[in-house]
Amino acid sequence: MRTRLFCAVAIAACIPAAVFAQRTRGGDPSGVTSGAMAPPPTTVKAPSGRDLQDLNPASLLIDKKKKASLADSTVAQLKAVEKKINDRNAQFFATYDSIYKWTRSPAAAAPVAAGAGMHGGATDQAISSSASSAGEQAQAQAAMRELRKMMADYRDRHSADMTDALAVVPDTQKKSATDLLNSQNSDLEKLIGKP
Repeated sequence: MRTRLFCAVAIAACIPAAVFAQRTRGGDPSGVTSGAMAPPPTTVKAPSGRDLQDLNPASLLIDKKKKASLADSTVAQLKAVEKKINDRNAQFFATYDSIYKWTRSPAAAAPVAAGAGMHGGATDQAISSSASSAGEQAQAQAAMRELRKMMADYRDRHSADMTDALAVVPDTQKKSATDLLNSQNSDLEKLIGKP
């Protein structure tokens, strides 16, 4: 009887000890985890340039021409607007991609659990924890800040692109076209965050 009681007390004492021991790593009594067990950072992650290019409003209206009830002549005008938007934004996306690639360089790359960003980008926290030198770390963080500025600039560009695409849509189809573009706008907000 005594051995059973002793075993029950020992097990009861071991369970909370095991739970508390698993909460900390490396002897840190604060309970903050590190490495693969770290929670992902809450910062906005950078989408790739291709992700942003896919949000061309004219392309969306061309793809959804039946849903928006667009005539062939309107689709032809939208294709011209699509080309105009792509040409206008070509230099922007080239610059964005070169900065985005720097945030994904080996010095700035981090394991997914340590904070890799959406579509392979990296967050500031991941960059700071994995860059090998202070200079590389500063450059990677500056690149991430520049990407954030460019994402804000893209929001303005996207608004202008929406205006251009809606300009060629007849008044009778503007409501359905606007609804489609508003849906795409919410996708943009998911990618780059709210202003």
